[in-house]
Amino acid sequence: MTSGAIRPLTIAHLARSLEARAGQPMEALRCYESLAALWIRCCDTGTLGARVLRDMTFRAARRLAAGEDILIAPESDRIPDWLTRDASLVRLPASLAVQGVEWQDVLALAEVWLGARQDAGPVLVAGVRTGGAYLAPLVATRLEAAGVDVRVTSVRPGEDLDVRDRRVLLVDDPPLTGRTLLSLARDIPGPAGGEVLVPVFDAADVQGLRQEGIAVTVLPRERWQSTRRLQPDALSPYLDAHARWQDAGPAPAVDGLVPGRENSALTPWPGVRRRSPARAAVRLATSAGIRHAVAGWVPPGIFGDAARAAATLVRSSVVPATLAVAPALVVSEDLVTTAPLSPQPPPGKLEEAMDYVLDRARQLPVESPVPGGPMPEVLQTVARALTGTDDTAVATGAARMLQLLSALAPSLPDNRCEAEKWFLDGAGRLRKTGHLAHAYRRDNELLTPLLDLAALSVAFGSNLDTIADHLARRLPNTRPWYAPLAVALLCYGTARGAQLPRTYNPQRAAETAVEAYRLQRGMSQAAEALQPVLSDLVGGPETAVPGVVHRWQDPPGALVQPRLPFGGTATRPIGPGPTGEETQMALKAVARWAEGRAQAVREGDVLLLAPLQAPSAWDRAALEDLARLLPCPGLLAWCGVPVVALGEVS
Repeated sequence: MTSGAIRPLTIAHLARSLEARAGQPMEALRCYESLAALWIRCCDTGTLGARVLRDMTFRAARRLAAGEDILIAPESDRIPDWLTRDASLVRLPASLAVQGVEWQDVLALAEVWLGARQDAGPVLVAGVRTGGAYLAPLVATRLEAAGVDVRVTSVRPGEDLDVRDRRVLLVDDPPLTGRTLLSLARDIPGPAGGEVLVPVFDAADVQGLRQEGIAVTVLPRERWQSTRRLQPDALSPYLDAHARWQDAGPAPAVDGLVPGRENSALTPWPGVRRRSPARAAVRLATSAGIRHAVAGWVPPGIFGDAARAAATLVRSSVVPATLAVAPALVVSEDLVTTAPLSPQPPPGKLEEAMDYVLDRARQLPVESPVPGGPMPEVLQTVARALTGTDDTAVATGAARMLQLLSALAPSLPDNRCEAEKWFLDGAGRLRKTGHLAHAYRRDNELLTPLLDLAALSVAFGSNLDTIADHLARRLPNTRPWYAPLAVALLCYGTARGAQLPRTYNPQRAAETAVEAYRLQRGMSQAAEALQPVLSDLVGGPETAVPGVVHRWQDPPGALVQPRLPFGGTATRPIGPGPTGEETQMALKAVARWAEGRAQAVREGDVLLLAPLQAPSAWDRAALEDLARLLPCPGLLAWCGVPVVALGEVS
């Protein structure tokens, strides 16, 4: 269990940990995952050492699959010295970090393939980096134990495979679209061809691959360890054997599962996405009576360390209290959503949320990164959008923004400062859920509470000025906070914009439309504020690129995919907002056009038209019809969904 300051999960940290344990016993899963991470890093960088690390990873997989709990760490001279200085963050595979796949599931997947292949010839097991490369050695191990002539490797699209006469088995995370696997499978050379082996949330996730004639072997979600562990006959023995309860006294006993919320992997809960880690609502029999709790999956290996630390160390009245921690589960109090957070909550609720973020930053500090480490990619993206494509300007701008973000010491972010995760309980108190689902942010590499604070401006419908003022009161006699928060919001929004849901029910559509609009509006304002600062660094206003746009004339093809705010096509100036009479005309026109097609969601001085269904693309002709119905066509803009201005347009 991690305690005290948390180390960012870097390649250097894993390499040095292995070196420190050279020749000594260490936990088998930790050893395997650490070696796999170092092997993948060598493959990604094309540097020496990949073959040696692959072989060590394969040997660790054999021992792990054989049921050994403890392995002897490899000798330090087997680990390339440069890895001990590599400060890049470990790339977190979705399967092992956030989705619920465990190493035993990979062995079961290989069993399914073996059951259908009685005369298997030589195979090459190719893990699709990043996630598939963690899984491939385990598949290869099981096939080898069954007598199959097997080799193991990793691959990314565009890389060549040394296939020879072997059949290729592509192994990957549970697929979202299957496009990467399809591209790789089509390009496999040699006469033996290729197949795909993947765990799946739903059989339909690989239907596209099968329609293209590709053989696919799947392990459905109901057979995953994380799903079966939450079955009534398995949960109680698992907790009895492994749980560490936080309160002193007799350990509670599982009295049963709550009907309708037994297992989210098998019976979806309202508000729980299909690809979220499995969880179950349980009744616990305690000395004080029945207590309601939620048992939720966390990764059992190195990727769950931060989640378990957050569960046991953070003390806050805002997040659910942790009742117990086990290697692959966290049991926390069950919170019933009494009322959603209103679109414009009272200022006091924002104050409570800020208190939580800062308190957590003090309770879960992260060790500062090594000076001179690699520049986070998201900062490069933002700097390029604000300063142009000149490498010198981008490097200078990114360095300045990184300096601004150092205004607060790094801490463990929780990826859940979002509108749909905040609500009010029965007593009207602000509460927050989802704090253990993604213990490390997967959408940035910065590990700073500033990103969480900036995200509050989206969740609470506020602006960065308000957040900066509140922060200045809490931390007096410090630097001005607006510029650091502006950088944080641009980093957060750049990643979050790509994660907004594409298909959902009408309620989620409305929530997502509001979030997309707030992100676009806030990022545009933040970008405008930062551009002069960065332009001064790289040669003055005359060298600055054009200002970041507010709106886009042409909608993107995908539903709710805002270009936030980089890469869009600037609209023509739309002039002043409508008059009072024109506003009423616009409201009537929108109501007529939206019937059966969209719901109008008011956000300040605009109407957001959230879809009632989930079209793959907006009908351009229909949007042109709407523009003609409005008193002024220029009132129609685009921000992931159609936007109709009702007041003064900024």
